[in-house]
Amino acid sequence: MAVFYAANGSTSTTAASPGDFASVFEELSKSYDSIVCIVVSKALSATFTAATQGKELIREKNPGVSIEIVDSRTSSGALGFVVIETARAARAGKSIEEVVQVANDMIPRVKFVTAMDTLKYLIKSGRAPKMAVLGDVLGVKPIIGMVSNTGLVENLGRARGKQKALAKIAELAREHIEPGKPVHAMFHYTDGVAAGETLRDMITSQIDCEEVYLTPYTPVMASATGPVVAFAFYTK
Repeated sequence: MAVFYAANGSTSTTAASPGDFASVFEELSKSYDSIVCIVVSKALSATFTAATQGKELIREKNPGVSIEIVDSRTSSGALGFVVIETARAARAGKSIEEVVQVANDMIPRVKFVTAMDTLKYLIKSGRAPKMAVLGDVLGVKPIIGMVSNTGLVENLGRARGKQKALAKIAELAREHIEPGKPVHAMFHYTDGVAAGETLRDMITSQIDCEEVYLTPYTPVMASATGPVVAFAFYTK
């Protein structure tokens, strides 16, 4: 990640092509007769469209395979949790219809909240909430996320300094967590694991977490966000 940030944000990302999806679907169809593909919010990326087109390409070659493309209406670890729970359903032997239903049931429940050091990466990607741009200009760090199941990145607040930003993440998370229910939690970091550990320790000291992951952001995510810490979660 240090090499990436040294490039001063001079990177770009693009969705996989329909042909890329078709190749993966074709390979999977050699071993499976049903495929569920869960993708990042179609409001943020062309991935859903490309996957759907890839599905049609395979349908022409192999009409016997059943492929379902699911718009997660989210991103980050929230998308990861949709995938994890859906994979668990598949491994449990559920039908493709049941597996898709698990994904659709998860989508409105998963949330994520992010504290950003700077908005220059998100502005460049075209995904910054309007009011968040003002926050960056004023030197106030915005807290953004996806908590309303709209498929769009939302402006959730502002904070001065990293500690206040972490406290704001915890405050926002509690607003969306059902009391008395254990939380499945995923913490992300970009610029060193210490920030992720600090957020994890703060949240887990306040909230009963049944399942906890601590993971770095992928370079694709970091290219749109820059240095961040993030918390994705859901309750069953």
